[in-house]
Amino acid sequence: MQVPFRSIAASLLCGALLSSCLGSHKVKLPVVLRVARTVPHDSGAEYEDYARMRQILRDLVRQLQGIDDAIQIQVALYGRRNFVDEIRRQTSSGFGPDLIISDSETTLDLYSNKLVDPIKIAPNDHKDIPQYLFNLVKAKDGNYVGQPVSQFVQVACYNKERIKSPPSTLAELQKESEDLSFGMALQLKDLYWSAEAFKAEEAIEESLQGKQPNAKKTKQVTNWLSWLKSASYQQNIRFLTDQSSLRKSLISGELDWITCWSTNLPELRENMKDQLGIAGLPKGPSKELRAMTKLSVWALGRNSSKLQREKALIFIDFITKPWAQKTYALRNKKSFPVDKNAAKIVASKIPGGNAALAQYEKEAMKVTAAASRTKAMVLRDPERYETISEHLLDTIYDIETPEEATTNILQALKEKKE
Repeated sequence: MQVPFRSIAASLLCGALLSSCLGSHKVKLPVVLRVARTVPHDSGAEYEDYARMRQILRDLVRQLQGIDDAIQIQVALYGRRNFVDEIRRQTSSGFGPDLIISDSETTLDLYSNKLVDPIKIAPNDHKDIPQYLFNLVKAKDGNYVGQPVSQFVQVACYNKERIKSPPSTLAELQKESEDLSFGMALQLKDLYWSAEAFKAEEAIEESLQGKQPNAKKTKQVTNWLSWLKSASYQQNIRFLTDQSSLRKSLISGELDWITCWSTNLPELRENMKDQLGIAGLPKGPSKELRAMTKLSVWALGRNSSKLQREKALIFIDFITKPWAQKTYALRNKKSFPVDKNAAKIVASKIPGGNAALAQYEKEAMKVTAAASRTKAMVLRDPERYETISEHLLDTIYDIETPEEATTNILQALKEKKE
């Protein structure tokens, strides 16, 4: 079959014109970055999640394009439950994400499964980011698995129509539970704040180092477990299976007070309106206000082209700038920036959570590197997590005494010393 001369001429003319245009004006083609992000709902993303994220990213990308206008973003949201399996499936097919935004524990899990590449970080170059946060993204091989960006805080959420003044101590919580209903999730990651309220983490830290805690520190673990057992006997203190069950019970009025995460504040605000109150978690014998955090991490996927990797690193560098941190957090209205200067601004502007979050900000900066390492080692290591969880449940269900559980936990952690 012959191609008409007219068609060939037209093609050559178009090619010449295109070549001329490229010669005089450099055309910058868009570079699309695929972003995978986890959301609080374990079952998957809901419409409201996409709506919120679109609005947040629209502002971020607009600012980012002032630095590099070639970058375009394509976002997919996922529940945490099967997230690692989903990223494995996408990566094995060659269409994995370029950027992954999730919590530090999930990111470490992805790295151990060879689903993200390490990132080059020099913590000393980030003077305004607390150095202990980098411990939470450091793998066993010494590599950093992602860039810390923001922190989600554990707080107390309550019904202001039922509770005029939320309990500030664990003793007040047990006393007030005679007339009100309080709820906590029966998972170690959601109860670890209470361990710190009794300074139980001190003995845990020494056991992880292969040391034998002294009698005083050992007693602090027993006191923590004894309090949990006593709380489980209280008629109006309920331990539910997970955070989702707690939120549903607070929204429906079955519970008056729950422990919750700042990630859940948009959902609770939407459903409870002005009824929602937010406060710090109750203090324990340590006399300090304790709060668990989840570190949000930006990590590098493994299927990026050279150009996509370059743009992904530009995006990560952009999001660590104080002004970008502030914008991101204020749009989110549920997290603190890791940058200390940006955090001070955000703490005073998050609606409804100023007192609780500002107090957290004050205390969080005092956390030692050793304490953060202990928390990271417990929460990200499946064996250690399972060891403490098993004996914690056995104590609450009267299978073990608090004293027996203390001995078993500390001994098991010593045997699992790295």
